[in-house]
Amino acid sequence: MHTGPQFPTTPQQSPGHGGRGTALLIGGIAFAVVFLLVVGVTVGYLVLRPGGGGPVAGSPPVTESTTVTDPEPSDGTEVTSPTPTDVEAERCWTPERERSSTNASGKLRGGGLQYIPPAVYQQRATPYGVAYTNDLQGAQALVEASWYSTTFVGKVEWQPGIEYPGAEVASQTIVDCFFSSNIWGDTQGRTLDDTITEPVTIAGIPGYRTTATVNFASDPLEKTDATELVIVVLETDQGPSVFGTETAVGVTEHEEAAVEAYESLTGIS
Repeated sequence: MHTGPQFPTTPQQSPGHGGRGTALLIGGIAFAVVFLLVVGVTVGYLVLRPGGGGPVAGSPPVTESTTVTDPEPSDGTEVTSPTPTDVEAERCWTPERERSSTNASGKLRGGGLQYIPPAVYQQRATPYGVAYTNDLQGAQALVEASWYSTTFVGKVEWQPGIEYPGAEVASQTIVDCFFSSNIWGDTQGRTLDDTITEPVTIAGIPGYRTTATVNFASDPLEKTDATELVIVVLETDQGPSVFGTETAVGVTEHEEAAVEAYESLTGIS
């Protein structure tokens, strides 16, 4: 009986599970791994080698100069360093005298103030010894010989480069400078006593008044042995201005006239 073709009893490998195809696949994978390793090593070398490639992340940017310069303003203006102030304050500084105000009818003017000179104060002159003031106008009354009582008005002018200290300090300083000035003739043993500084408001204008008495231990005068100083500094619309009296103590007519002059003081509108 015919049974058909007989197959080998030894099994054969299927072409799809080994042989040449498997070898080719393994070879391709190996090549790819080697290629990636070569490329990776090359790129790492280029990136990390000294001086090669671009900057490493996190490192400071490369600049062409390490010189530090001040930034220039965007509008093109020049940058200048502040100049230190080298002005030295002078004790009892006095400006070059000039007259800028014009007296009104029956009144004397200076700075931002005006007053009515008492009838007994008939002489007109710029007072001496009044530091830190300008535009002065004064009226004087004779006491005896060459000794006078004085009333005056003017503007306060501080030394350039030195900050104006305000009305309170200004009134005190002017009194101190008045006392130390060279106007007291042959009097000796002078002392500045009973100094008082207090705020005042005159004709609606705020400021400070300093009063003091200059006493003489000895002097050639017969009618007085002391002088009362009154310095008022007011902050007027025209700037700080001063009113002052220098009155022979014991000369009643002058003392009453000084009070009248003070009471007539007003600002200039």
